[in-house]
Amino acid sequence: MVKTNITKNRAKIAAFVITLLMIMYFAPVCLASAGAGQGSDSDKIEVPGVPDNAVQYNKTSVTPVAQMEQVKAGEPALFYYRNMTMLMNCSQNCDLVITVDPEVKPQLFGLSIDPNQTMTLTMNLSGSPLNGAQTMERTLNFYYGIEPNATLQLNAQLRLHINQTELSQQLNREVNASRLSWMYWNGTRGEWEAVESVIDEDGYLVCSTDHFSTWTIAEISESTETGGDTETTDTGIPMEYIYAGIVVVVVIAIGVGVYATSKRGK
Repeated sequence: MVKTNITKNRAKIAAFVITLLMIMYFAPVCLASAGAGQGSDSDKIEVPGVPDNAVQYNKTSVTPVAQMEQVKAGEPALFYYRNMTMLMNCSQNCDLVITVDPEVKPQLFGLSIDPNQTMTLTMNLSGSPLNGAQTMERTLNFYYGIEPNATLQLNAQLRLHINQTELSQQLNREVNASRLSWMYWNGTRGEWEAVESVIDEDGYLVCSTDHFSTWTIAEISESTETGGDTETTDTGIPMEYIYAGIVVVVVIAIGVGVYATSKRGK
């Protein structure tokens, strides 16, 4: 009888040890699974201008590939990914499908949309042109392809945080922040078009638009900023030179006529 009790006790102890070992083995695995796709708070960057009611999603260990997200109407959402942080706000419920090129340097991007209906928005951030667009000179080496799932009316605001020192280091050239402008690819005309852009008090380069396509930011010249369409003759001479020459000839002719008239009157 005593031997039977000892055997039972040993069996209980063995079962307890086995259970304890299983808990010790599987607990870290379960914790790792629960934390998959989640980054640590130390990986998050400071985001200027975040509303107090913004819902934060810490996914700093993730480089999104067709990543599905949901943005509720009127509820700002702040997504932290490995090389992009995005603050998004939409006046309607929005399903977001986002892909980020792992080669793109870290971005701090903002998007506010006021559409006339719920929508699904596909966003691709790449280091090379998208949707048939040509390479744009002196860009910040990124292209945003932003496409809604349907034709709809909208007003939107695009924002990118500008750190001139960091950009100059990343691009290995001096960046003139005062010449930066948002630009979109006009597929009909087959060219990039600059959109009026300003840097706000939080350091974001901001533009407004009523449509989506492929977007980038580039340093632009004065001629590009004003449209870049200089009318010329067939020989390439700017028309303003021709107009100026005509004015000079007319002034000289009038002067000669006045002088000749005054001589005859003497």
